[in-house]
Amino acid sequence: DNVTMDIYRGEVLSLVGESGSGKSVTVQTIMKLIPMPPGEIKSGEILFEGEDLVKVSDEKMRHLRGGKIGMIFQDPLSALNPLMRVEEQIEEGLIYHTKLTKAQRKERVQELLVQVGIPKPERVARQFPHELSGGMRQRVLIATALSCSPSLIIADEPTTALDVTIQAQILDLIKDLQEEHKAGIILITHDLGVVAQVADRVAVMYAGQIVETADVNTIFKNPRHPYTRGLIASMPKMNSEPKTHLPYIRGAVPSPRAYPATCRFAERCSYATDYCRSNTPQLEEFEPGHFIRCFRAKELD
Repeated sequence: DNVTMDIYRGEVLSLVGESGSGKSVTVQTIMKLIPMPPGEIKSGEILFEGEDLVKVSDEKMRHLRGGKIGMIFQDPLSALNPLMRVEEQIEEGLIYHTKLTKAQRKERVQELLVQVGIPKPERVARQFPHELSGGMRQRVLIATALSCSPSLIIADEPTTALDVTIQAQILDLIKDLQEEHKAGIILITHDLGVVAQVADRVAVMYAGQIVETADVNTIFKNPRHPYTRGLIASMPKMNSEPKTHLPYIRGAVPSPRAYPATCRFAERCSYATDYCRSNTPQLEEFEPGHFIRCFRAKELD
């Protein structure tokens, strides 16, 4: 709902928020992966390299997906085709988006597997997804997203299903590839530790709206929206006293069918006043580059 954000070449923009905040719907709308109907873009525009994706044809979107825009999905086991070998799945985009010969495509597949840190790429290329570990499958997805050197990469919670050690490896890989390819990356996550490690800028979403956006240092050092503060406060601290209860945000994200017409966070907010519950805040610039959707942002200590 009135989500406005920019993503620049060579930076990582992280979308954060609880499940149900609208993060995945936002990026699926950018890729036009929401079935329409029943989905509908009622207003607004999605500008990619100067062109409005809302108005482009389905054929043009097929050329952009996998070509200039790559996507790393959350669950590699369901995103990969179980009946196709790894090399066939990576090569599929090269067949559709490039004019490489069969020999050149095979060479490119090997290059990509090496690039994402897969050992013995010749053997892995001939394997099926079920023969690989979760971390290896995620690397294959990343290789597929990178195959045509896209300008924009969308990563939808790419480390959620992985153990901590593999998570760290995948995050390091994404950061290294971003610096090498100079692509813009939209990273969706609910893990603020991931955000602190790889993001340049952060957009905090709640109930279908962006409630705060700023560079990553500002978000962690000077969060001004009560929701952002609640998310950060709920992170475990290394210096916490033993058996200390973690703070939490009471309640849950409202259903899209029950969004209040006023401030959508007011019912869960410990700072809310009667004014908040009867008026609708807009996303306004608190300081250069720091935007907040809250009536009380300037009053909070």
